[in-house]
Amino acid sequence: MTQKTFFLGLGGQKCGSTWIQAYLNRQEGSDFGRLGEYQVWEHTLGGVFARYKVPMPPMKERLRARLKTAVNADEPAQHLRWRLQSDPDAYFDYFAGLLARPGIVRTGDITPSYAALPPETLARIRDGFAKRGIAVKAIFSMRDPVDRLRSHMRMEMAKDRLAAEESNAAPLRAFYATAEAEARSRYELTIAAIERVFAPDDRFLCLFEDLFTAEGIAALSDFAQVPCDPTQGGQAVNARAKGSGSLPEALLAEIAAHYRPAYEAAAERLPQVRTLWPSAPYALTSA
Repeated sequence: MTQKTFFLGLGGQKCGSTWIQAYLNRQEGSDFGRLGEYQVWEHTLGGVFARYKVPMPPMKERLRARLKTAVNADEPAQHLRWRLQSDPDAYFDYFAGLLARPGIVRTGDITPSYAALPPETLARIRDGFAKRGIAVKAIFSMRDPVDRLRSHMRMEMAKDRLAAEESNAAPLRAFYATAEAEARSRYELTIAAIERVFAPDDRFLCLFEDLFTAEGIAALSDFAQVPCDPTQGGQAVNARAKGSGSLPEALLAEIAAHYRPAYEAAAERLPQVRTLWPSAPYALTSA
């Protein structure tokens, strides 16, 4: 009997998580459900993640959702997210229900802001599925921190959470150490949490920079135990450009120094960081 498996994707944000979800979801035997990102757990952290908490829908919307599900129609997305946030058992039961469908052996929730989840929450997710006979495997993709921050900043501008500017240097200098940027860039904390909760065979670290190559796709496919399809590489899903223009070398060095523990933790597990991340030389000494 094939082991039913839940894939917990912890991002990182702007690091190819949407592509990972799409790649796994299109495999035979996969059903990742109603949403692309479920955003169920991170609101409990407060701070920059408080905005992910979904308020209780009005009674009219709750009744509408019940009517739709009663006739096997799709539950409205925000109602589903609210329901899963409101009751952790509902979260586990929702994905267990997907896995109970004929022929379905894998599902998952790949939400970039889960990178900030502490070990206690990861263990709660692992154990909640274990009680239902479902294995949990964790995935975490990382990107050169400077490039990730640039892409993240452009997204914040596009969503009107930051004032838009054509150049990158001045706004990036103001952005890179903010709570919003820090919460999604401390790879060392995410790696430590994953390694504390998941056994080596149940965790997968990868790099955005080689995720879409034949080798990167093969590694992901081997971890997920799905057929390898290298034709799916070459084009990221939901990609956002990091913005044009070069950055002053002093700013690159400043950002890299600020996030040096993230570079070091990533390079310790994936030595190719030293050659694939353009800003790595500013943070890592020669080994």
